[in-house]
Amino acid sequence: MDYLQEDVDAMQHELQLWHSENKQHAEALQEEQSITDSAVEPLRAQLAELEQLIKDQQDKICAVKANILRNEEKIQKMVYSINLSSRR
Repeated sequence: MDYLQEDVDAMQHELQLWHSENKQHAEALQEEQSITDSAVEPLRAQLAELEQLIKDQQDKICAVKANILRNEEKIQKMVYSINLSSRR
């Protein structure tokens, strides 16, 4: 019991040290996160631009495919029409 107060004081001091160290690491982490975010931001902008270009190309591809299908329908109608006229 004689050393109880000394142990409590030592534990409180150690707890303060841990809180201080935790705060320092949290600040360092926040600073690193800020640096990382600023370094990554141009890449995010570039990614968004590339994703838009991909979407534009996919839209163009879809338009070309739709045009091909329409042309195939026209060709089929023409072939069917020629077949009908040749049978008469």
